[in-house]
Formats: sequence, structure tokens, C-alpha cells
Amino acid sequence: MIFRVLVLSLVFVSCGQSQKKPSYISFKKLNDSIYVNVKNTLACPTHLNVTNLISKKQKVLDLKAYQEKTFLSFSSLEKDSIQILKEFDFSLKYGTSYALKSYDTLYNYALPFLKGKRYKILQGQNTNFTHKGTKSRYAIDFKMNVGQTICAMRDGVVVAIKQDSNKGGRSKKYLNDGNYIMLYHKDGLFTQYVHLKKDGVIVKKGDSVKKGQPIAYSGNTGMSTEPHLHFGVFKATEKGFESIPYFLNSISTKKYVKGKYALNK
Repeated sequence: MIFRVLVLSLVFVSCGQSQKKPSYISFKKLNDSIYVNVKNTLACPTHLNVTNLISKKQKVLDLKAYQEKTFLSFSSLEKDSIQILKEFDFSLKYGTSYALKSYDTLYNYALPFLKGKRYKILQGQNTNFTHKGTKSRYAIDFKMNVGQTICAMRDGVVVAIKQDSNKGGRSKKYLNDGNYIMLYHKDGLFTQYVHLKKDGVIVKKGDSVKKGQPIAYSGNTGMSTEPHLHFGVFKATEKGFESIPYFLNSISTKKYVKGKYALNK
């Protein structure tokens, strides 16, 4: 019931201590210089926040899908990779650094399950339970037994997967244990499907998927009161993902309320 995954890599830094090198950062020595590179391994735009921990100056670098860039260089006589990691904080985030100016507000998303299936709504949008605030306001939960087929709500590409967890329960201690899959769509939006079963994703990162295509199996991982599917549509912002309203099976999401059923005809 809680939205997952806002940042590609969390960075933990204090002055004087070198951070662990993020997987998307690499160093290259050439002659008397050392170069710092960033590589976006995802099929969607990302942006890199770079903070000089000494001067406190910041810069942002926007990256296209699968793009690699050199963005810093130093004399190798003055700095090595360890010193650079002590002095700079790197954080790679989904989406562009600038606000998404427009997207398809009238797109008709498909129900995230197979044709002929009918599921009960456990929680609709704007509730006093967990669907509140910027990141989960317009999410919807469908009650599903473990192992039900989850389908893509629209054409897209797989940009993130977590499926290694077998933990779940009502406690907040399970907040980061929910399995999920996230898709990126051509208008710049993202969809995410959460609480999947362990090893329950049946596509790979980088795969293109079609609307209605099976992509995963439901579960009960993470902070969850019972087996169900939590899903939503999001736009990336500098502060993280923002939940947005959408049309689901030709119906506004505000009409999907607790206790009602949705049938995928």
C-alpha cells in the first residue's frame, strides 16, 4: 500500500569519509588526468545531482536513456578516486531535472489484470489510510490472492525490478521489503506495481512490454495488511515521484472506491 523507490541509489556521506562508489559512477585515468564518468543504464531519462561537500556547490546533469557522460576531470597528481569520493556526493534520480511540461492526461489505462478477471477494491485514492500525500494520493489497491497475473496498464519499457523479498506484514519495518516492477512510458510518465510475490516478475529490465501483457504475479510482500496489488501512475519531479490522477478502463480513478469491484471485460 506504500509507494516504493524514489531514488536509484541512496548516498551516505559525511565530510572526511569517502562514500561507497555508486555503480553508475566510474573513473578513468589518462596521462596526468583522472576523469569521472556517469552511465545511465536505464531505458528512461535520469538526472545526476552532484554536490561538492567542501564548497557546497551543486550541479545537475541530465542524461538520456543509456547515455554515458564525462562530467568532472582533475589532475591525477592532485586527486585520486578516493579523494573525489570524499569531496563529492553523487545521486542519480529517475526522470529529468526539469518539470515534465506535458503528458497524455486523457490516456485510458487498462486494468492491471487479465481479461475476464474481477477484483475487489481494497483502497481507492485520497484515503486517510496510506493513499495520501504526494507519492500515493492517486494509487489504487485491488485484493488479490498470491500468484494472480499482473498485466501492463499501457505500452512501456521496464526500468526497475525488485523481486528478492519474501517478507511482509503490517509493521513499518517491512516498508522497504515490497517487491515491485516499474515501467516508463513514451510521454514521460511511470507506472508501478507493488507487493509482488518473491521472484514473481516475468519480464526483464530493459524489456519493452505491450498494454495488457502479463508482467508479474501478485503477492503480499512489504508493508501490507493482506495479499493485494498496489499500483499507480507517476511523474518524476526534483523532489521525487508525484502520484497523478488518470483514467482506468475509461473511468476516472476517483470512482474506484473501497468495496466496489472492477471487471476487465
